[in-house]
Amino acid sequence: MAKKSEPLDNRSVEEQIKEEWTAKAKIQDEKEKLRADKTDEVQKLLKSLPFQIFILVADADGRIDHKEFTGFKEFLRGRAKNCSSTYTKRMFHSTLVDYSDTTKRYLEGGIQKDIQLVFKAIEYIQKYTSEEVMIAIFKDLKELAIAIAEASGGILGITSPICKKEAAILSQMDIAFSQAIAGARGKKNVAK
Repeated sequence: MAKKSEPLDNRSVEEQIKEEWTAKAKIQDEKEKLRADKTDEVQKLLKSLPFQIFILVADADGRIDHKEFTGFKEFLRGRAKNCSSTYTKRMFHSTLVDYSDTTKRYLEGGIQKDIQLVFKAIEYIQKYTSEEVMIAIFKDLKELAIAIAEASGGILGITSPICKKEAAILSQMDIAFSQAIAGARGKKNVAK
């Protein structure tokens, strides 16, 4: 006894093609939405990177004082002379523009210090920039971290302005930066 064959698709070829194209268009729309969401996420991450570094270093001892807030803001204002990379100049500019709002959100508990956010940003930078560009970006970020650490420490220039807890954060950042530079995967000759 012969098997019954499956019923043929009763839709017209035009209907089948239209359905196939609609399905492909939906998939493409979903991909574009994911890409846009990822881009927004990355932009927020990079914009918040200088502030995240600030709170990690400044709050290493359990409190952020006025000198640290002031030193951070002054460093951002001096970005033209404090930065060797246009990327960090843009990051610092964005942080300065959003400074009051970001600081308020932090003080109200809306932003938490989280070194994992710094590592996520470093991972993104590593994927998309060359070693040369990464070195410039990380140099600028390290100088920012040092300026914050030195803002309120030391006694009459006799003792180190950087406490042990701040030094530990700086050391973690150095390791992360060095590893990222060693594993740079971005394109060569990317604009500085």
